[in-house]
Amino acid sequence: MSAYALKVALLTLMGDTFKDDKEVLEFRRLYDIAWFETEKQLTDVPEPDSQRMKTFKDAKDKLYKIIKRTLEHRKKNPAKKGELLLIDILIENCQDEETLLADTFTFVIGGFHTTGNLLTWCFYFLATHQDIQDKVQKEIKSVLGSDDVDHTNINDLVYLRQVIDETLRCAVIAPWGARFQDFDSELGGHKIPKNTPVIHALGVTQQDEAIWPVPNRFDPDRFSEENSKKRQSLAFQPFGFAGKRICPGYRFAYAEATVCFVTLLRKFKFNMVEGQVITPVHGLVTHPSEEVWITIDKR
Repeated sequence: MSAYALKVALLTLMGDTFKDDKEVLEFRRLYDIAWFETEKQLTDVPEPDSQRMKTFKDAKDKLYKIIKRTLEHRKKNPAKKGELLLIDILIENCQDEETLLADTFTFVIGGFHTTGNLLTWCFYFLATHQDIQDKVQKEIKSVLGSDDVDHTNINDLVYLRQVIDETLRCAVIAPWGARFQDFDSELGGHKIPKNTPVIHALGVTQQDEAIWPVPNRFDPDRFSEENSKKRQSLAFQPFGFAGKRICPGYRFAYAEATVCFVTLLRKFKFNMVEGQVITPVHGLVTHPSEEVWITIDKR
């Protein structure tokens, strides 16, 4: 799922330089090295000259070289009229090379990492809740028939959206977010001055029993129109409490996930391999404790 999400992000954001799966998998390999170290430093900061930091820096530098090579290729082969991608907008508006590299890398990460884990957890929940899986498949058949899913009908798949939202909530895909406070405020008797860096505990809200009874139970009906109206508007903010500045890729994530589910659920039925015990590992993004193995049957 992560490889799929990465390839989709690279192709749709950066163009055809990533058609070769070998390029995608090498990017993923280097990224995993860098990401593993980034998460490890949440609780264990290494010495600057340690082997860990050397390994991290080597992977990071190689990732930036790939991004830089892609940017140079795009500059020499600009988009045709009406075929602009995000990379073209970034090239046009970023004059500083370091900023351009950092921004491009940021959007690539935002476009695949959370989505890859979202897809993994969602297939896990669908495979362990066959009734919900069947309901999603019936909705796809009823709403789309044999049509492709696109921007004109994606919002008609109401129950599938509920399944995606419940996956984001139940698996706590993004446990927390961070930003600077916009204004002077007070919370629980504590004064928070403007521009204070603040961590938003998104996962705490998503698992609050006062809002979500039996929070560990996977139940997409929590997000039915009727049930959603009963909750306060900020009860479910999986992409951050930042108003218009929430994760810029959230629509892309929903679209990417929906296309994947529609394509596969039309053709296959998913079942868990017996004997697995999957537990969440919380970090910057929540991932399963081990790979999730499933079997498929043709519908």
